[in-house]
Amino acid sequence: MPGYLTFILLCQLAGELVIKGLGTPIPGLLVGMILLFLFSVLRRSPTEGLSKIGDALLGNLSLLFVPAGVGVLLHYKLF
Repeated sequence: MPGYLTFILLCQLAGELVIKGLGTPIPGLLVGMILLFLFSVLRRSPTEGLSKIGDALLGNLSLLFVPAGVGVLLHYKLF
């Protein structure tokens, strides 16, 4: 399982490196997601372990919005 999480993070890193190398204004995370999508298309479907890791990340996605929400509440006068 940790290998699949590493693979996801390597796709993210590859996307960031491509964007930095080309100097384009699109997010590197988007390019990394496209690379991950192309990997799944070439394999005809995502592997079972990759699907489990993706589901776990999506299941906990709401936790990532907590710091942003706290920041908005702390600095509401700026908005």
